[in-house]
Amino acid sequence: MSTNPRIAARFSDLFDVLDTDGDKSVTWDDYQRLVDRYVSGYGLEAQAPRALAIREAYEVMWRKLAGHEEAGDGRLDREAFVAAMQAASEDRSRSNAAEAVAEAVFDLLDADEDGRISEEEFLVYAKALGAEESGARKRFAHVDTDGDAFVSREEFVLSARLYLFGDDIDSPGGFVFGVV
Repeated sequence: MSTNPRIAARFSDLFDVLDTDGDKSVTWDDYQRLVDRYVSGYGLEAQAPRALAIREAYEVMWRKLAGHEEAGDGRLDREAFVAAMQAASEDRSRSNAAEAVAEAVFDLLDADEDGRISEEEFLVYAKALGAEESGARKRFAHVDTDGDAFVSREEFVLSARLYLFGDDIDSPGGFVFGVV
């Protein structure tokens, strides 16, 4: 399986974001810290439905990635992570783990459950990730492709797809996966 070097670089950047303990590997504990950041950033109880949904989506993603891990120790180094992300993102089955994460993150952001994300809802997410407000506003405008001042589920999931497969190295869809 060959990969576009830009996409490989993007996944390498994602590795850096996820390797929160700096041990040069990504484990479930790294994903759990990301989930915890979302949950605390939104002030959710750990057992709240939105918290459980985001955790479940990331668990499925992690299981998909870990299935490509060869050593059997639950760790993915940079090269293994990039290869596993490529395989997971290219999965065209009905239950694509990367898109499931995008769907769960959309539901997390859509606090008023109106089926769309307002700029204010997007900024809450940006703050939870530690992003600058001005940069988050630019990302929001880029994801809001129809310019209606809201991000629909379709626009949000499309931004994730473009991050995974597109040519734009600065794709705002990385936000879906925690890239600030």
